[in-house]
Amino acid sequence: MFPQEFLAPIPAPRDFDWDAIPAPIEYRELLVDPTRLSERITFDPVYLHDGHPGALDKCLLRETVAQKLVQAVDKLPEDYSILLFDGLRPMSVQRSLYERFKAAAEKEHPELSPTQLEEYIDQFVAVPVMRPDRPSPHATGGAVDLTLSRGGVPLDMGTGFDDFTTLAYTAALEDHCPPRLEAARDNRRLLFHLMASVGLVNYECEWWHFAYGERQWAAREGCRAPIYGFCPECDN
Repeated sequence: MFPQEFLAPIPAPRDFDWDAIPAPIEYRELLVDPTRLSERITFDPVYLHDGHPGALDKCLLRETVAQKLVQAVDKLPEDYSILLFDGLRPMSVQRSLYERFKAAAEKEHPELSPTQLEEYIDQFVAVPVMRPDRPSPHATGGAVDLTLSRGGVPLDMGTGFDDFTTLAYTAALEDHCPPRLEAARDNRRLLFHLMASVGLVNYECEWWHFAYGERQWAAREGCRAPIYGFCPECDN
């Protein structure tokens, strides 16, 4: 059903010199709603349902990123679709996510020092500050959180969206796959390689997070300058 390369193991993440990435050279590109480009791309506004202040009722992405999702869904059988969870993220939502996760992390990991706690949180939720030279991925419109569905039902990926544990690491099921999670491992492989085939890069701590044009993409492109900077639409 799928090309063999879409079922290959997910490679181990590479290290990058994040400090070597230049500030963004803003490529003026419109924000669009990818659900308007294909009936097989849908959106579940989970942050709106969860009551995060300022959460959007639609998914907005840079036009190139949205078009890449159309290219990706066109490579899938007709009963498959792409389900979006988040794209452009207002700063109010980022602050709310950070505060909720920090409170939970402090309760669950009292053994961590303040520095260790900050490093732990940073794996999953960026600090909610506006940094024009180092904008967080979702503040650029170049990052998207998503999964695959078949027949309208999301595929099993081994964890839910925003499951901030090591099991949510993209390659977590590769070396030591727990029993009965083999299908989830294969689904992650399909998602990872499908997105890579259209030029989207994955954040290794979150199987659902893919991006183009922002800092992580720039790092994988040889530490070139990102082409998407901070979107003014995020400033609330």
